[in-house]
Amino acid sequence: MKWFEDTIQDKETTRQMYKALAATFIGNLLLAVGKWIAAGRSGSAALHADALNSVSDVLYSLTLIIGLLISIKPADISHPHGHERFEPIVGLCISCSMAWAGIMALSESVSKILGTAVPIEPGMPVLVLIASAAIKCAMFIIIRNIARKISNRALDTAAKDNLMDTLTSAAAALGILLSKFIHPLADPVAGLLLALWILRTAFLAFVENINYLTGHGASKETLDELKAEIESVPGVLSVHQLFAEYVGTKLRLDIHIDLDGDMHLTRVHAIETEIEDKMARRPDIDHVFVHAEPANASPYPTADRQPSEDDFSSRRK
Repeated sequence: MKWFEDTIQDKETTRQMYKALAATFIGNLLLAVGKWIAAGRSGSAALHADALNSVSDVLYSLTLIIGLLISIKPADISHPHGHERFEPIVGLCISCSMAWAGIMALSESVSKILGTAVPIEPGMPVLVLIASAAIKCAMFIIIRNIARKISNRALDTAAKDNLMDTLTSAAAALGILLSKFIHPLADPVAGLLLALWILRTAFLAFVENINYLTGHGASKETLDELKAEIESVPGVLSVHQLFAEYVGTKLRLDIHIDLDGDMHLTRVHAIETEIEDKMARRPDIDHVFVHAEPANASPYPTADRQPSEDDFSSRRK
């Protein structure tokens, strides 16, 4: 009798995750400190919005570290299929952190638009923002590659946040330059646009992770692809029922297949095992349950009488 899975996360996956966590936390902490100092000295609303975004990044980095360290714990009797389902909770916390940064940046920018906007000297603020964009771009590439390599949704959300930060830093630098050479309002307007972009990204990340937590189903395209793969297994006559829902960040499949009703049980088991192995090779699938049903078997004897020889002889023909 097995009470929980005896598989553990491989060492390479764990090593890659630690690498991603270290890059995320160290990078975000350095950028938050640098931007906050530059924003205080320059008075730029756009840079202040970007600095707030980096502060939220530090908060989500801590959440990411705690959540992913929990998610790589091996299965136990309290979580018999492992702790990977903590990943979308981490992603949800990241989206809330991003939303907080967007609201704070929006408030700051609106206040400056309604108040008195002044041109911003581009020197140090622009240099800080350009350096920030370059660092965030590098972080995006590193985290995205790791997320794809180990198929981790929380890291994928973090990678998207890094890409967003690259764009927001570049836009903030442009707003500062325009405030100096075009009109002072360009800086708070850039901050306003950045805040709206941050809120949009936070909303999309929130919806994505809510779907993972509430058992959202796979798309029709994915279902059709899975059905074709299952029916390609020799011996499978058809797939008459297929449920694919997210449990955490990966799909759980409930597959009902039609087989020859006269097939030997050993062969049925071999087909089920082949389907399970085939599905398990996909990085987006966690668990697979296969139910084999007879497509052409003779009716079984009713429960109120004992089977006769005729019942079985008809099945042997």
